[in-house]
Formats: sequence, structure tokens, C-alpha cells
Amino acid sequence: MQPPSERNSGLPLLLFVALLVAFFAAWPLISDPGFLNTRGGGDSPFLLQRLHQLETALRGGHFPARWMPDANYGFGYPFYNYYAPLSIYAAAFFRLLGFSAVRAIESAQIIGFLLAAGGIYLLADRWFQHRWAALLASVAYTTAPFHLVNVYVRGDSLAEFWAMALYPWVILAADRLLAGHESFPYGRVAAFAAAYAALILSHNISALIFTPFLLLY
Repeated sequence: MQPPSERNSGLPLLLFVALLVAFFAAWPLISDPGFLNTRGGGDSPFLLQRLHQLETALRGGHFPARWMPDANYGFGYPFYNYYAPLSIYAAAFFRLLGFSAVRAIESAQIIGFLLAAGGIYLLADRWFQHRWAALLASVAYTTAPFHLVNVYVRGDSLAEFWAMALYPWVILAADRLLAGHESFPYGRVAAFAAAYAALILSHNISALIFTPFLLLY
């Protein structure tokens, strides 16, 4: 086990390396000016529809958005009542900043890569107290086949991709909460609540599957 001072001194550098690996994993999204059109068990153009309809609702003054106004042959559809929308809100944020729809979706996917890499690095560093083990865990998680399949094969599973990126953040927040010695650790409770809420709002089915394992942990 490395002394805390030695581990902390290498934390920013190796965390940067972990994020750089995540950036390279997302490079096909950045290097191609077009849209990644997938057909393997998913359909990425659905992301364009979800983003367009969320943006339309937000520009119309609806928040939280619940309705796809132009879906269902123009009759509308309460899509966002049933499908966790946080990742699409992230894409809509970039859209409102002036990004194209394609670049806004790609930006949300890149954030998912970075969240996953950073979260698992910090969690593994806390668990193993070894910065190189943390880097190895981050690289393994970033390049895990299913993690990449969600983006490059399934395509429309941005929500599930974000849920996987948030798993380590939820566990990290829970770990810090249980390790606290305060009578009521307000900050740790708030951090755990925010991480868990983000998971539910990213992909509710993933949150349902993940929660029993979180309780066991």
C-alpha cells in the first residue's frame, strides 16, 4: 500500500491519463463529421428524434419536458414520462449553446466516456489505494466491450451508456457516506442523493437492476 502523500501526488497525472484514454475511445465520434448510423441491435437515428423533440419542448417553455409534440403522427406522445431523459438533456444543453444536433449528441456521448473513466478511477483509487491499479481499472472499464457496444453498435442506448458511467459515482458516494463519522454528514448525503438521482434519471431500468447490488455492497 502506498502512503497517502505518494498516492495523492500522482492522482492528477494518472487521472489525466485515464481521461485521455476515454478521449481516444471516443475519437471515432470526434473524427467523423457525420452521424454514426448504427443497425446492430439498436438504431442511433432515434437519438436525433429524442433530441429534436426535447429541444422543441424546452423552447416552448416546458420544463420538465414530458411530451414529444410531433410524435405519434403529430398527436404527440408522453415519451419523457417513461424514458429517463438526463442524457438527452445533456445533448439539449449543447444544442442550446449552438451545437448542431449531431455534435450535441456526440458531446453527450463524450461526457459519458469521461464520467465513466473518472468515476472508476477515483473509486478504484479509494478501494485499492494504488494509483496504477486505479488507472488499470479505469482503462478496463472504459474499453469494456459492452461499454463500447452501447455507443458504436447499439447507438440509441445513450441512456444506458450514461447509467454505466454513473455506476462508479454512486458506489463512490455510498462508500464515502458510510465511512463518514459526522452525526449527520449533510454533504455526503447530498452527494449520494445527487449521484443516485442522476442514475435514475439516466436510465431507470439500469437503476432498477443496479440497486440490489448497491444494497448488497
